[in-house]
Amino acid sequence: MMPFFPNTKETRDDLLGQSIASILFHYLHWASRFVPQRKRRIIIDPHVTGDRRWPALKNSINSLLCKVREGEDLTPYLSLKAHTKGYTPSERIVSGEADGWDDKDFLLNTMGFHHFHLGERVTNGISDRTNEVVFARCSREEFHIIAIFDHSVFDFVRDTGEAMNEERSRLWRIYTEFNESGMPPGTVYVSNPITCSGHPLHIHDITREYTHVINELDHKLDQREFEEEIYTETSFVKPKNNKLKWFINGLDLGILDKSNQFFILRHGYA
Repeated sequence: MMPFFPNTKETRDDLLGQSIASILFHYLHWASRFVPQRKRRIIIDPHVTGDRRWPALKNSINSLLCKVREGEDLTPYLSLKAHTKGYTPSERIVSGEADGWDDKDFLLNTMGFHHFHLGERVTNGISDRTNEVVFARCSREEFHIIAIFDHSVFDFVRDTGEAMNEERSRLWRIYTEFNESGMPPGTVYVSNPITCSGHPLHIHDITREYTHVINELDHKLDQREFEEEIYTETSFVKPKNNKLKWFINGLDLGILDKSNQFFILRHGYA
């Protein structure tokens, strides 16, 4: 379940009072902060192995990459904020009660990079927090580890005229290099566009697509003909007294039956 803050009945009612499309949008945005569990191919950027910290951290990094390769759950190594900062009413942001980025991961939304802690001990579902983290671009098939940073990379410089620190400046250089890799000089491109609210444009796109699918098929979930049809091309066994419902697994949209068999209708991007 998506967390909201403040964790009050008023916040919950605010969210539940919105349209299906709006609720779906906020959920998908929050869910995008996690990495769906599946096996991925590893790509290690030279910025990782060429970093002066690599010799001291390579065992911890390789331990994380082993989990990626085997398709284990990476949630323990992600930011803690995703566990508590899922949604807050926009009115709180407008009024100044909450920061506009409190319910967003700035670097994930603007660059598409997740960051992972390297603590090998996991307690209550959370790995030990480490000063050093690794950044990675995660697709459905690949885990491209980009670079190693310390926590100063998260220091956010607002409109004060103050220069970015070295780690944050290095991140932007690496990000630019990553995006322009293979492009002819002078190529014009747009990378990771976000809206004025700070939400990635692709979250709006996937919300529209999923909402369309739900609107088209929702009335069929209680129809025997539709139920028979979705089992026809699968090896799933239809349970007795079946009940179909909408379900999102990771970022994939589909239908769940009474036996928790999942029919994927649309694949997410990761």
